[in-house]
Amino acid sequence: MTDSSSDRSRIALSREEMRGFGYRVVDLLADHFASVQDGPVGAKTDPARLISLFDCDPPENGRDPNELLAQLERDVFPHNLHVDHPRFFAFVPGPNNFVSTMADALAAGFNIFNGTWFGGSAAAALELGVVRWLGRLCGLPTTAGGLFVSGGSVANMTGLFAARRALLQDRVEGATVYLSDQTHSSVERALRVIGFAGEQIRKLESDKDFRLSIKNLRAAIADDRRKGLRPFCIVANAGTTNTGAVDPIPELADLAAKENFGSMSTALSEPPPFYPNEAGRFYTVSVAPIH
Repeated sequence: MTDSSSDRSRIALSREEMRGFGYRVVDLLADHFASVQDGPVGAKTDPARLISLFDCDPPENGRDPNELLAQLERDVFPHNLHVDHPRFFAFVPGPNNFVSTMADALAAGFNIFNGTWFGGSAAAALELGVVRWLGRLCGLPTTAGGLFVSGGSVANMTGLFAARRALLQDRVEGATVYLSDQTHSSVERALRVIGFAGEQIRKLESDKDFRLSIKNLRAAIADDRRKGLRPFCIVANAGTTNTGAVDPIPELADLAAKENFGSMSTALSEPPPFYPNEAGRFYTVSVAPIH
């Protein structure tokens, strides 16, 4: 850092300071990508030791960002699981690459507001182009659309919200949702956030292969109809977090059509194929990777 960095009341760095700090970050990332496979999958450290390192008030004066980076290298990065490690097979692996990391840096640095065409026309056009490209790649109809969100939990909530708006006109009284006991916890949380009570969520016992049981599902739907309730949505899994089990999606789609649901949301931990019925209709409201 240059001598001007001694003024810790400044937030902005000079061009030379930014370059110097940025090169250090890039070097750290490059070393990680080049050598992560040679080290352990990760480490878990005693909470008492780690919490005490950060359980303090912020300093009155700012610090050199290189000092903070050194602290991250020493106290943070070594004490976590590396979900991008080639030998990491627990819950949901998170493979990444250096190009995507630099893309994140560009997105954060340019800080484009993509909520409206006025705020980010080129970025919005790029998003639309990629969504349409993915649609063609997966054989979806030309009317298909979508958007990118921060992760699987938000994607699940977005899809369920869309189903609630389209099929219930946001009136959730008496509506019921069906999912297996292997479904990611983000789905139940999302349902509660958008207004469903616990008694409206049917968490059904999975079969011997950890898949949503068609038999149990049919029985639950019939029971709810007898009670005068409104079954409206089935949540299927295309790769569960616990075992990677894939629910019988084509059969579930056909059941949803027969029961006049109009909505089947699919949650997944790995990108699957899309499943149309025999007529070529896609029943997926939300295809959401779980993170």
